[in-house]
Amino acid sequence: MQRSGKRGDVRTGRLRAADPFELIRWLARSQTDPRKALAELVQNSLDAGARRVTITRIRERGLTALRIVDDGEGVIPDLPRPEALAHVATHIGHSRKRNLTPEQRRELMLQGQYGIGLLGFWAIGVELEMRSQIDAGEPWVLRMWEDRPSFEVAPLRGRFALEARTWTEVVIRRLHRPAFVTLTGRRIADYLAGELRGQLLARDVIVTVEDRIGRGTALKVRRVEPVRFTGVRLDVSDALAVDGFGTMRVEVYLVPEGSERQPLSVSCGGTVVYDELADAFDGRFRREPWIAGRLGGLLEFPDFSVAPGSRRGVLLDDAAEAFARVVERDLEPVVRAALAADERRRLEAVETDLVQKLERAFRDLSRAAPEYDLFAVRHAAMREAATVPDARAAAPDGLAAVTPVNETPTADDEPPELLPPGPLAKVEIRPARARVEALGRRILRARAVDAAGTRLRDGVVFVWRVENPALGRVEPGEMSEAPVVGMAADGGSVAADGGSVAVVCANRESAPVPVVHGETVVFAAGANTGQARVGVEGRAGDRVAAAAAEITIVDALPEPGVRAGIPEPAFIDDPGSEWRSRFTDGRWEVNGGHRDFVAAATAPRRKLRYLAALLAKEVVLHSFPVPQGGVLLERLVSVLALAEPRLERG
Repeated sequence: MQRSGKRGDVRTGRLRAADPFELIRWLARSQTDPRKALAELVQNSLDAGARRVTITRIRERGLTALRIVDDGEGVIPDLPRPEALAHVATHIGHSRKRNLTPEQRRELMLQGQYGIGLLGFWAIGVELEMRSQIDAGEPWVLRMWEDRPSFEVAPLRGRFALEARTWTEVVIRRLHRPAFVTLTGRRIADYLAGELRGQLLARDVIVTVEDRIGRGTALKVRRVEPVRFTGVRLDVSDALAVDGFGTMRVEVYLVPEGSERQPLSVSCGGTVVYDELADAFDGRFRREPWIAGRLGGLLEFPDFSVAPGSRRGVLLDDAAEAFARVVERDLEPVVRAALAADERRRLEAVETDLVQKLERAFRDLSRAAPEYDLFAVRHAAMREAATVPDARAAAPDGLAAVTPVNETPTADDEPPELLPPGPLAKVEIRPARARVEALGRRILRARAVDAAGTRLRDGVVFVWRVENPALGRVEPGEMSEAPVVGMAADGGSVAADGGSVAVVCANRESAPVPVVHGETVVFAAGANTGQARVGVEGRAGDRVAAAAAEITIVDALPEPGVRAGIPEPAFIDDPGSEWRSRFTDGRWEVNGGHRDFVAAATAPRRKLRYLAALLAKEVVLHSFPVPQGGVLLERLVSVLALAEPRLERG
């Protein structure tokens, strides 16, 4: 003990422990997570440059055990095995890796700094053996026991059938019950996939988990694959500069709502130090957007000072403060903007879904209750007038060319069937009902199916008829290159190739119309209005099936793009007014600021029923415009809005 200063009672000296093993016990007990302790042992293998690491869950001589084998450079390879293993046991708290500069440590991704990772076995089991062989030399073993200050280094009896000339094996026996339950094959693989994700992506290494204890059909061998994040990666630089320190690597994903939650973790040197950013730095980030549960990914910063022992958490020093400032300044605004944009998209999708459900709810109103009139609405997705190809050039002389039609049936995009179809059982016409202007045209398509509903694509001959020819006729929609070899019984003709053809029957007193290839025809309406019936007969071998379509011929259809239907609501924020909904200049406006709407908007189903009540009110007012009717219907909607929550509880 030295003395210094002017006063004789001032004493200085080096700190030392009264009982060194008591400090070792404290260090060992600071690691309470057996998964993290196992990750530390695997980390040692990665630091040794291993290309293959195998973790095996076994029983040895009736005792539960965990074994980690790697083909790295070995334990302190420049020393003889007895001295190297003894050095490990006698230098607790000192790591040879600490002699590296920070730049060298980052380059090699060596996370161990304190030389106490081996003590983590206390959280796993009672006894540890570290076996080591260098360049096919004699293997030696280091033995340590939980809560015992002694160790043992001895030659390893027997040889092991390992391919590598240099290998290290760590065996932990007599696993504690909590560790035995926690460290199953699947749980080990899942934990290491996230805990060592950075290491596994950066290194050329194969980590395998074998479970020789697990029973049943559980997978016995698993390869540890680094976690692949799901969701949409945010448009932010993948490397952010941290003032005065290294670079933060950023990988942040926006996870779809309702998907399995993935944490946004913080790592140092490729191993996780915070499972959640929201828990980092004593809750500094425990706020939106970090607690929204919509973010996944990883923030990697190699300049943290990692807490020894547990290796969870970091020292709140200048490096941690610089890291936090970059997150708040550069990353948080991007995350907030991404979440806001996603929320807007989600609300738009909800509104679209509500409109579609409203349309379905009121779809059959005109047919079931024709006394009510729907609204003339312009639909943005209305299909433009379609055309069929001009067939005049391909048709024989005297056959009228196909002219534009007002609508096209849905395209047939059915996938091919795995099994061949059976015999012909049924013929359908699409569409089965349609409206056509006088002198207008409409495409019709025939479809033949077997008893199971599988479409027959070949070998069917279709014969079309119009039962009341005064209202219209059928004309070819697609021309065939097949030669005409005969006439149908009713004046049509049949193609020679035996394929799928259409027999188009003339409704005029002229000569029979030649056969055209295909299953599609065009109904050409006459000048008179009325209800026309178009029939088709399908023939396949000795089987015949028929179908009919109803075509309504009207004076004029609504203006293109305008139809009678359900309008989309336009939400107006007018909380100071009592009106709930109204029609203004052909637009259905809904007061999104009304107290009844605000209450209904808390649940999608309640909101849908509220909008349905408003729409029903508007339909009644539109169909029966009587004085004071609007006031009474408004009161009806008010009563329904008040009763709705109680109806739900009932």
